[in-house]
Amino acid sequence: MVDSSGGGRMRLRVTGRPVATGSGAHLGRLLDTGPMLRGTSFHPPDPTVAFLYASRADLLRLGALFRLAATSPHSALHVPAPPGPGPVDARRTALLVAREDTGLRPSDWPVLRRVLRRDGTPLTVTAPAPRPADRPDDVRRLADRHPARFAEHAGASFVLAHPELLFWMGDSLTAAGEAVATDREVHRRGESHRDDWAGFFDPERTDDPMHALCVVAADPIFHRAHWQRRRTSGA
Repeated sequence: MVDSSGGGRMRLRVTGRPVATGSGAHLGRLLDTGPMLRGTSFHPPDPTVAFLYASRADLLRLGALFRLAATSPHSALHVPAPPGPGPVDARRTALLVAREDTGLRPSDWPVLRRVLRRDGTPLTVTAPAPRPADRPDDVRRLADRHPARFAEHAGASFVLAHPELLFWMGDSLTAAGEAVATDREVHRRGESHRDDWAGFFDPERTDDPMHALCVVAADPIFHRAHWQRRRTSGA
């Protein structure tokens, strides 16, 4: 379930899974997206650049969910790796996103993985409205003082960051999603490189150095050939 409400806020249906005390200093729950983001694939760095591929709808949802994670000191976002082949022939992992002050640690993943196997509570969450994503000077200064952290552990990837930096990431994803329908590269090739989060992660604090996270809109529904095939087949 995905709805929009006034002011650009978005309501999304997720599954809340409580986390036992001890898995993180303040972390109280996982917000599991389940199959909602089936058009999203996260590819960890190999060796220094990670890629996030997502459809237009998923970029808009991810933007809202990143902002939700930014405003919740007790929640972590879990985006499972979808089944089946991805848009590129590269390794994929689940993605966990949280504020750094939740205390979430990559080493918590075995415990959290067991949490995900239990029944959860369906929740309708309302994400904050986006702000202008084009504020690079302020974000760069913040990233210099409080760089985001990327880590990979036991088949899961983690993005942990200052709340304001997470909020900007969410706004950047929303802006990317809003631009997809008129993106010439998406019309030509079915995908387009929309953003490059270079310089926001501190390699010295990561398990696997990552210098950039590239956001790629991969949405064949906007590719002209998709509609030509539909007309030819009479669909």
